Amino acid sequence: MRKIFLKVIVFIGLVSLNSCTDELDQQPNNAFSPETYYQSITDFENATRGVYSGFYGGSYYGTSFLTLPDIMSDNVILAQQGRRSNQFYNEWRYEPNSGWDMMFSPYVVTNRANLIIDNIGNLSDGSEKNNFLGEARAARALAMFDMLRVYCDTPTQADANSLGMPVITSSDNPSIQIPRPPLSESYQFVIDELEAAKALINEDNGVGRLNKNAINALLSRVYLYAGQYDKVITSANAVTTPVASIANFPGIWTDSNNDGVIFKLDQDRVLDGIAIGVDWSQSVGGTVRPEYVMAFDFFNMYQSNDVRKNAYTFVGADSGGNIYNAIKKMLGEAGQNNGVVDAKVIRAAEVYLNKAEAYMMSNPPNEAAALQALDMVRSNRYSGFVSGNETGAALLDAIKLERRLELFAEGHRFFDLKRWGMAIERSTVYGEYFDGSGTPVPAEFATLPASSHKFNLPIPQREINIYPDFQQNPGYGN
Repeated sequence: MRKIFLKVIVFIGLVSLNSCTDELDQQPNNAFSPETYYQSITDFENATRGVYSGFYGGSYYGTSFLTLPDIMSDNVILAQQGRRSNQFYNEWRYEPNSGWDMMFSPYVVTNRANLIIDNIGNLSDGSEKNNFLGEARAARALAMFDMLRVYCDTPTQADANSLGMPVITSSDNPSIQIPRPPLSESYQFVIDELEAAKALINEDNGVGRLNKNAINALLSRVYLYAGQYDKVITSANAVTTPVASIANFPGIWTDSNNDGVIFKLDQDRVLDGIAIGVDWSQSVGGTVRPEYVMAFDFFNMYQSNDVRKNAYTFVGADSGGNIYNAIKKMLGEAGQNNGVVDAKVIRAAEVYLNKAEAYMMSNPPNEAAALQALDMVRSNRYSGFVSGNETGAALLDAIKLERRLELFAEGHRFFDLKRWGMAIERSTVYGEYFDGSGTPVPAEFATLPASSHKFNLPIPQREINIYPDFQQNPGYGN
């Protein structure tokens, strides 16, 4: 991680970290140092845009962070006629020399945010200064939290030996926490940063940037992972965005509206063109070439009156005439390259589901409030909805099911199963075609026990080689 911990050279706004360490050691002719930049509102505005662009790294919200959590879980099945992309992860065969190197992009975001934080004193006091600082602190908190989800235990399943990830709070001579800090310290950093950012940031920066509403929403997620259920409820209750309506819901996924979207990552269709949906399928000449399709048993969980069924999938055939329940959710808007769509980081529906789960996990549970929060989502997804009035274990199961149905292909399923302490169990009966026929999942890749070390991905070996005291996750040859 030497390339991450070095002082970062910044270009105007859109900072670009080259993967080559040697190139980072040299200052290009058209670069400039933080000492001569970060002087004006325009400088900080461009730098803040650079922070957001860092989230779109290919191993981050640019593709992998949204797709792999479903590919590694039980929501999809490999299409045999596709390119077999990410099959390595689908079969849980990742190791330190070949794992998902998700660490780079979050640390890019962190360093860009730190440059703003370190230089914010150059601005005069006022709301603009506070807002830039709030956005930067919230962004680096989100980046850290996302790394914790990938590489670390979830607090509700952790023990005293559970490790966190190194926290970097300065761009100038950063303090590197190696060995890794305790998990509790890393989570406390995330919480403290988000709470501090909430007091600084604007009420409304638009859905394409962090704001007070987005921070409350993210806190409802972080506190849920941390098992602090009373704070989940408090944070969720502070969110003002309503759940998307049935009528508007399909348009979210073509970016024709932002109903129910609290925070998303805008992208320029011409300059960026980031195809976050291309790992699901490609459309060619009226046919579809799927990489993964919705697992048949999961597909059948969507009822006929559920607006998500047609918003998330479509029946399509490949050039050989094979028919699939192909994934439509991330194909994007008409007229754009396949899969180009804005990444939705958090939506109101998730916040209500976070709150519903927190009410059920409280001591004692508040079943009436949990059902009310759950039904706020269900009433906006099922035409002619009538509440099931579930109670007890059936209500908690209903909340978990609705979470699975709602957040498909948004990067949650693997992490949800992990924090619930549940195994991944895939059907060995159904194949990839629209009627369940085809090639089922081989038995050896059908189950990942809840106790498996594979729920925490390996620290990339090259980082261990640079920093031998950087502890590898248990189970990966250590």
